[in-house]
Order: sequence, then C-alpha cells, then structure tokens
Amino acid sequence: MTKGYSSAPWLNEDAEPAHLPLYLRIRRTIRSQIDSGAFTPGAAIPSESDLAQQYGTTKLTIRNAIDGLIDEGLLFRVQGKGTFVTHGLQANSSSRGPRGFRASQSDLQHHPSVRVLETSLRPAGAHYARLFEVSPESDLFQVRRLNRVDGEPFAIESALVPCELFPGIETIDVSLFSLYEFYALRGHEVVRAQEWLEACRLKPREAQLLRGSVDDPALGIRCVSYDANDRALEYVTSVAIGKYACYSVLQ
Repeated sequence: MTKGYSSAPWLNEDAEPAHLPLYLRIRRTIRSQIDSGAFTPGAAIPSESDLAQQYGTTKLTIRNAIDGLIDEGLLFRVQGKGTFVTHGLQANSSSRGPRGFRASQSDLQHHPSVRVLETSLRPAGAHYARLFEVSPESDLFQVRRLNRVDGEPFAIESALVPCELFPGIETIDVSLFSLYEFYALRGHEVVRAQEWLEACRLKPREAQLLRGSVDDPALGIRCVSYDANDRALEYVTSVAIGKYACYSVLQ
C-alpha cells in the first residue's frame, strides 16, 4: 500500500491509480456508482460522515470529492437536507408532452416550490392493480404534497405511482425533483394525461394548508398520466382554492 492512502477495502488499485490523491480516487468511485445506478437519480447519497467512515478518511476529503461532482452537475447539495443525485434528471426538460407542476410554472416565469406532507407505501388493491397493470399485492408509492407558487399555497396534491414500474422511487426527494423527469429517465416519458374536474369541499386540514376556509369554493382535479405505450404511470388527485381554482386549455 502506498504511504498516505487508506487501506479501506473499497479501493481497487487496478481501477484507481495509486498516484491519484485520495479525494480524486473517491470521486471516481462515487461517479462510477452514479453511472451504474447504485445511487438512484433524485435520491440522497450517504452523508459526509457516513462516507468518511466507509472510506476510512476525513469529512474534508469527502467534501473535496463531492464538490467536483457537484461542479460536474452529477450531484446537488441542499443545506440542511443532504446531497442528491441529479445526473440525468434534466435530460428531458425539453419534452413536448404534458408538463409537471414545476416545469409549467417555471414556463410562466413563476417560482414553484413543493412541501412534502407525507409519503408511504401501500398495496395496489384491485382497482389500482387494473389501472397500473400490476398485481393487487404490488406496492404503490404514495406522496401527498403542498405545491406553492411564488411562496403562496397553490394546491394540495396526492399521487400514487407503481413501485414495480419505477424501482427506487421511494428514495426520491420529491420536494426537490420532478416525478415527470424521473419517469422519463426510466424510459416512461409522459406523453398524455387525462383529467377530470369537479367542484368539491375542503377538509379542515386542507383549508388550513391553503390558507382558506372550509366554506371556500374549491376545484378538484383527478389525473392519470400515460406513456407512449398507453401505460398508466401515476394517478393524482389535487384540490385548489382562490385564484388558483381555475382551469385553462391551450390550443
């Protein structure tokens, strides 16, 4: 072993030349894990402390390794939340199909943001098994979130996505990354969406989150998004009030 280098078992002397500084060798290893899919796009990588322990080095060395990957656009650091894999998630931003919440609001020169209210896994059951073409026992990823535009509550949205079609989706931080981009990255770009609109009443918690009243008129939307093979990718319900409780169609 060359003096000054860790004896950690992850180091492969044939693949990682010993003359490279340790932080560059670690950077190459993490890049390889990103390229191979060991780190799922949109998911957080281990913390600097965990990586330092894993590789038998210091947090400063790990930070130097990660900084280069951030500069390359492979990773994205969020203060207080961690470091996330962004590799590939922006590749489909020019899609001409339906636009997700973030993309559509950005197109209008607004500043969208998302607050995740809860996430869970649940069995598909008979109804969603037919919709998603999976078994009733198959897991669905469920996420409920508050969408905001320019800091104001926009809508409360609940999405169901088949884990069988998108392994690892439960590791994605959907407050930071678009599900539509993740679908496209996995070979299932959204090409059409079918929506149903209805007037509805707010539940007390919904009214509180939207800064309204249970007596306010509300717009409910149900939406199923499909890929080019006409396979359902997600089922979404949302509710909005006030100036956002409207709907427009562009020809």
